[in-house]
Amino acid sequence: MENKQLEEARAFYYGFFSKLFTFFDDEKRFEGVKEAAKILYQNALEPNSKEALKHFIENFDENKLVQEYDDIFYDLANDPVPTTASYYDEEIENGKMRVKMVDIVLSSKFRKNEKFTDTEDDIGFILPFMHYLILEKINGDEKAVWLEEKTFDVLNTFIDDFIENVYMHSAADLYKDIAVVLKAFIETERMYLEKPKPTIEKVSKKIDIKTVQDEEARIRKAKKKKEKNLVCNLEEGGDVEDDV
Repeated sequence: MENKQLEEARAFYYGFFSKLFTFFDDEKRFEGVKEAAKILYQNALEPNSKEALKHFIENFDENKLVQEYDDIFYDLANDPVPTTASYYDEEIENGKMRVKMVDIVLSSKFRKNEKFTDTEDDIGFILPFMHYLILEKINGDEKAVWLEEKTFDVLNTFIDDFIENVYMHSAADLYKDIAVVLKAFIETERMYLEKPKPTIEKVSKKIDIKTVQDEEARIRKAKKKKEKNLVCNLEEGGDVEDDV
């Protein structure tokens, strides 16, 4: 393979992000993350990600990372960040993107086991799956090249919104650093795979929001009018005891 070192570096990045975005019921699931971050810091892709990795390493705390993960992705009271391609595509789970990813996975030698609780179109599955496909490619599996591109096509549709959501989340601190590094890596991947950022229109969502807002405004106005009429009727009606 001509670019074996480059492919190994890509696999390393995907393995690093897999540790951070894939849930495993294991207290040691973040083991080795800080050491990996130090390696990436020494070979940072650009200044912003180098600065983010520096902050990540200096403030690394495994318990803090676990708490941030739970707050960002699971705390219903804290507006959790969606993690599936289907949600970003159709605002539903188990949509077209999951069907597409299941077909891709079934075309590979990889099979899910109880280790992976995330669905096939979840960021927690796609990242380790990309890691797996690159390693297969390095080992000579020609089909893995084609499957890797198909998988990245799915990832490419929602990764920008996902990164932005993680970066902007109120609980993010160490994960804000990771979002910066992931953004730089995805830009590099787009250049390497020659797959630019897709243009996605979200017209229907804007119309829905407007419709809901209009309906809420209509209800508020009607309620206010009803309350006003009720007050007027009571004043015009005089003393209640007179009517009894």
